[in-house]
Amino acid sequence: MSGTWVLALLIVAFGLLVVWWGHRRRQIVSEGGINYLGPDDPDMLKAIATARENFPFFVERLRAPKPGDSDFSVKVGIKHGENTEHLWLGEVNIEGERISGTIGNDPQTVPLKFGDHWEGDVSQLSDWAFLSDGLMQGNYTLRAMLPRMPRQEREKAKLLFDWAMDTRELAHRPWPRDAGMPGEPTPDTLSDGDKQLMDGVSDHLERHFGKLPQVFHEIVSPQAHIDLYPYPADAQRRFHLIVTSGMAERPMRTPQGDRYAELAMLLPPDWPLDTEAWNDERHYWPIRWIKRVARFHYETGRWLGEGHVLSHGEDPAPIHSSTPYDSVLLAPARPLPSSFRSLRLPDGREVQILMLYFLDAQTRARVEAAETSEQRLAAANTDRLSV
Repeated sequence: MSGTWVLALLIVAFGLLVVWWGHRRRQIVSEGGINYLGPDDPDMLKAIATARENFPFFVERLRAPKPGDSDFSVKVGIKHGENTEHLWLGEVNIEGERISGTIGNDPQTVPLKFGDHWEGDVSQLSDWAFLSDGLMQGNYTLRAMLPRMPRQEREKAKLLFDWAMDTRELAHRPWPRDAGMPGEPTPDTLSDGDKQLMDGVSDHLERHFGKLPQVFHEIVSPQAHIDLYPYPADAQRRFHLIVTSGMAERPMRTPQGDRYAELAMLLPPDWPLDTEAWNDERHYWPIRWIKRVARFHYETGRWLGEGHVLSHGEDPAPIHSSTPYDSVLLAPARPLPSSFRSLRLPDGREVQILMLYFLDAQTRARVEAAETSEQRLAAANTDRLSV
């Protein structure tokens, strides 16, 4: 079983297939046996990447459960020799970058058994799950397996999931309002990154703001490799600057031809920029959104440009309970030097830098009522910080 992902499928009432977890339950194998997926399976790698991106949401609910929340569990990859086995943990505890818990299913290759205590690093995370009012949250690895199940079992298993709670869908409000959208979604392939783009963005940043202090690299990248380049606030720049690299790996198809863009965001100087703090969704939600917006045109085929708004659902709701913001406007990066607002790569790509501005309901209403692009920018007060 060297180098395989393991998903345990449990028979529940008349053949219903569902992954179960928790320290009280041992795995029971369906009539099809244990399902094996190769370590390079793109669906599973994308599921793991999604679980990691949404992990701060899990940590927030683990530390402050809502009524109806139960059975918190994480899946981790545990190495033994040449093998990596992915096991569920119950009795989960998260402390900084450390995860601990009890083994919740019977290992096949690692020298552990059901109920053993295990402790490791957050980098070993491959999934998470919990119940909220009886519906399964997270469990992205099982969601990835649904299309491979027989139709009857798949439809029954889908009833177990909450499909809205943790998806955070973005509703697109283009500008002009009747703008054509000639593109198509990009296939769910994995990206290793675009070195010319990464080098071009980092060189462009260093010419304007000095040496990059650090880069937040994606580990697994579905469709595009979205890295984040953060510049902490200093005496000359009274805000944090975060810029993406990866949105411009492929062009956005527009009625006027191909366009390329990357994103920038300005955060208050007291906003934490360390990954441990980002385990708290109160600190992570702007990071989640800049990555989601950067990947939006790959997932939907819809291009993004100045004046476009992305809201948190068709009926916009606050992005997080700690903020009134329910949407984001894309606009020129006016608070930054004019020479920074675009860059040209050696292969000829002209990349525009668009700024994100988060909007509350009242500001969004004023922006969407505006008749011209300048009125939109004025309504959003685009001389301010993003948050």
